[in-house]
Amino acid sequence: MLVLPLNNGHDRKGFDCGDADLNRWFRQVARQHQEKRISSTFVVVTEVASPEVLGFYAVNLAELVNADLPESYRKRLPEKIPAFRLGRLATATNHQRKRTGEFMLFDAIDRVVRVAQDTGGVGLVVNAKPAAVNFYQQYGFEPMADHPHHLFLPISQ
Repeated sequence: MLVLPLNNGHDRKGFDCGDADLNRWFRQVARQHQEKRISSTFVVVTEVASPEVLGFYAVNLAELVNADLPESYRKRLPEKIPAFRLGRLATATNHQRKRTGEFMLFDAIDRVVRVAQDTGGVGLVVNAKPAAVNFYQQYGFEPMADHPHHLFLPISQ
C-alpha cells in the first residue's frame, strides 16, 4: 500500500466507506479544501498510477485551548497550543478489517511528527465518531476535557 496526496487521477466518485457523510465530504469537499489549503487529504492506493482509493485521511492545523487537554498535559503548556487535527479517516468498505485504517493512522502520525519537528505542534487531535473512539484509544489517544469523543495524542519531538 502507498499513501499519496489526493489528485485528480484518484476515483473519488467510486469511493464508498459505508458512511454517507464521509463519502460526500471525500467526493465533494476534499479537493476544494486542498486547493484552498484548508486541509491536506492523503489516499491509500495499491500503486502510484492506480485510481482506486482504498482509504483516505485529511489533516490540518489546529489550535487547542489548554483547559480542553487531558489534565496531565495542562501544566507544561501555555493557554493556546498549536496542534494538528486528523479531520477525516475512512476506509473503503471492501478494504475494511484489513488494517488499512491502522496503516493510515500510523502514516498520519508519522507525517505530523515530521512537520512538528520543523514547525512546532504538541499533538494530534481527532473528533471521533462514537463507534471509532476505541479504535483511537488503542493507539494512545486520550479523551479531552471538553468532550469524550474529542481525543488527543501527544507527539514527542
